[in-house]
Amino acid sequence: MSATQLLCDYLVIGAGVASIAFIDTVLTEHPTTKIVLVDKNPVPGGHWVNAYGYVRLHQPSVVYGVASRQLEGNWMKLLLGKFTLPWNHRASKDEILEYYATYIQDKVAAGQIQYFPNSQYQFTQESEGTHAHCFSSLDGTRYSVEVRIKLVNGVLGECIIPSLSPVDFHVDDGVQVVTPNQIFDVHHHMDGTKTKHFVVLGCGKTAMDSVVFLQREMKVRPDHISWIIPNDVWMLQRGFGSPLSWHEALLENINDERKTSLSLERRGVLVRLNPDIEPTKFRFAVVGKDELMLMRLVTDCIRRGRVTRITRQPETGRIVVAFGSNQDTWSPDSTIDSTDLIFVHCTSPGPFNGNEHVDLFVSEQQLNLNLFFPPPVSAPFSMSLIAYLESARISNSLDMSLARQLLQSSKTETLKKQASCIESCEAISDNDVLRRLITAMKLHQGNLGKPFQIILNLGIFLAIGNKDPTVVYKFLKENRLSLFSSPGSKVGVYEALGLLVERAKPFGLAYEEIRLILLLREKLQALEGK
Repeated sequence: MSATQLLCDYLVIGAGVASIAFIDTVLTEHPTTKIVLVDKNPVPGGHWVNAYGYVRLHQPSVVYGVASRQLEGNWMKLLLGKFTLPWNHRASKDEILEYYATYIQDKVAAGQIQYFPNSQYQFTQESEGTHAHCFSSLDGTRYSVEVRIKLVNGVLGECIIPSLSPVDFHVDDGVQVVTPNQIFDVHHHMDGTKTKHFVVLGCGKTAMDSVVFLQREMKVRPDHISWIIPNDVWMLQRGFGSPLSWHEALLENINDERKTSLSLERRGVLVRLNPDIEPTKFRFAVVGKDELMLMRLVTDCIRRGRVTRITRQPETGRIVVAFGSNQDTWSPDSTIDSTDLIFVHCTSPGPFNGNEHVDLFVSEQQLNLNLFFPPPVSAPFSMSLIAYLESARISNSLDMSLARQLLQSSKTETLKKQASCIESCEAISDNDVLRRLITAMKLHQGNLGKPFQIILNLGIFLAIGNKDPTVVYKFLKENRLSLFSSPGSKVGVYEALGLLVERAKPFGLAYEEIRLILLLREKLQALEGK
């Protein structure tokens, strides 16, 4: 079959949160840019398309979506019609999907985007690394795309959610396992003469939402809920602190993570499920006081690690849950009939999908979208900043002289040996400098791999985004997705970098990192006190 020919500046794969935030900033910086957007889903929105219906944003709508358009809507209507303060609005799944659908429709009508839903792009195709690419729609139509600038991989950060991924352990036939998407249907079709008992599997935000939904909306009594919690996690309390609170407190507590967690708990920024059990991880979940209260009502909490098997004894019908080595099995109360027992699968890894260890500015022909800052408000904000750097690269407005100095200063002896005879930073392309200098945020089993990468990333962005750092600072302050867009907030990166240098030894900073930080501070001196 012959292929339909397309021409664009950027071929973007995935119409999720990351891709659309990137596209929006690119189109704001360069309105004449032409984009072909390819997505496997029938509508834009990424993981929100298949998320459970009762999900809401962790954080306020005012810092989510795209930079050019409010998600929370008209503030006066919120205040007078819904009696809601704008920063208290947390969009529902339906509101989010409508928001993204309307945005794409508007950009298609403006001629800036060609949108192809229900379509698939194979990243393994031979054309990768060139400007010629192909994709196909589900109806078999083939397209050939000539890309003038770059292919953009926007699916690396795709959340792995329960509705699209089965449990990764054995479950016997006859054991009822449902996803969060299905629990309302299960409740709706329940025999009114019987009482169901729900066992929630997992300790992330999906499990927390399910425990709350079961009680608040489905009116399931807390004693009819069991909760298998592999690890207790620290949670951010909504309305207290910010996503930067962890890093700021680490600075104050000289890199002592336990001391940092406990100090933030005393200030009400972090909370735990059980006051007597100290969490071991921080997975960026944000909860309200009302949600925490409902979660604490569930007292049958099983803490024996990850589930490895769920079996049904043939002779008695009794359900047995097995865990890792040296852990006892668990069975629900013997008075509960196995046919009335429902396991809620909330064990998918979510954003921790193993794709974070990739280059962003991977080549002259390809750009990868990944987290530049940590959750919970990271994805749109990170992608907007990556788009700003890419747009500045196209406009030749980056401070590449400083970028090369930073790269050279950060080279260790090992990197120099790998750089083919100590390659001069002057000899490589602007994109290759960005590839080596701009790194994705490392997430490992729910924790940050390098606690102060957020400070370094922010400092590098402000320093190289323009020859004048105040221009980049203005972009940061005016970007509605920004952590620093609220009135009175300060970026504080100049001061944070200074603290890192002062406390280099307890932070474990290498000599090369100190040199890089000193260069950043010299460039960012104009931002002192801001």
